Amino acid sequence: MAKPTFAKMGLKAQNDIKTITIGEQEIEVKQYLPIQKKLDLISNVANFSADANNFANPVKIDVFFSLEIMYHYTNITFTDKQKEDFIKTFDLLKENGVLDKVKDAIPTEEYYSLYDDTLNCISEIYKYKNSVLGLLDTIRTDYEGVGADIEKLWDELSDKENVSFLRDVMTKLG
Repeated sequence: MAKPTFAKMGLKAQNDIKTITIGEQEIEVKQYLPIQKKLDLISNVANFSADANNFANPVKIDVFFSLEIMYHYTNITFTDKQKEDFIKTFDLLKENGVLDKVKDAIPTEEYYSLYDDTLNCISEIYKYKNSVLGLLDTIRTDYEGVGADIEKLWDELSDKENVSFLRDVMTKLG
């Protein structure tokens, strides 16, 4: 029996759209978002949801996830000013039930799978940032930024007293 080829399967992107009405406007809501666009959405939420201490803020995650859903799944056009004033834009969309209507128009599995993937990705980012490798990567990046001599740093880390100090710090960090 011959092996079937992917090219001859005749697969096509579905591009299914559901139309909802908000006010007097007909809004198109995609039923599926291609993986690359999902990755972009997740990346944007992860990048914009950090607070002043560079930790994911759950409120910001909700705000940016909701806005990214609007930007990626609907045909609604937003101005740069509306995107910059994201809190006001989010509040208007939330208060007027637009976020809920769009969410309800997206297939449940599609929406919650993307939401779970977003939270998992953000969780993994912060696990890495707080791991020894993440901390060392941050230190390396900081030292590169100021032009530090890596060999000198390595020599300092090779010193028994410094290693002892580093071991004590790591023990206290858990």
